[in-house]
Amino acid sequence: MDSTVEQISDALKSVFGKLEEKFGARLLGSSVFRGELTFLVAPEDLVEVATYCKAPEGLGFDRLEFLTGNHYPERIEQPFEVAVQLTSMATNDRLRLKVPLKEGQKMPTLSSLWPAANWCERETWEMYGIEFEGHPNLIRLLTDADFEGHPLRKDFPVRGLVGGRIRTDLKGKI
Repeated sequence: MDSTVEQISDALKSVFGKLEEKFGARLLGSSVFRGELTFLVAPEDLVEVATYCKAPEGLGFDRLEFLTGNHYPERIEQPFEVAVQLTSMATNDRLRLKVPLKEGQKMPTLSSLWPAANWCERETWEMYGIEFEGHPNLIRLLTDADFEGHPLRKDFPVRGLVGGRIRTDLKGKI
């Protein structure tokens, strides 16, 4: 274990060891920041890793706290990233999985594992344009159906009209 892993709780040290043992080289990297553990995972491995993280016989991270996207245009090869924050209700520990993505690359949905992922994935698709393969209802939540673009991308224009309007009346439309 390297010195950065020494900064985390004993429970997370165990999580680190179990993930490294089970997935090894399939994990793209790991980091610790302020006592929280993050693993980089390839899109094709996400469902398997997340399933292991959730399973009581695996790691027991039973709650999806959030799922969101990020856009880093300076990263030419993989400018997008999806972050998945998991919590273990038993130990109150958090684990973050990050998935780097190329422009236009799809990633699998986690909505069958955690139903709460449904709306998080819809919002991430709407705001960043990241598509989730197998999602049951990937439609806009916050902007009108005719809205063009993805407003949280760093290259989204900050001035002028883009099309559509911001939706304020969601009743009966979701």
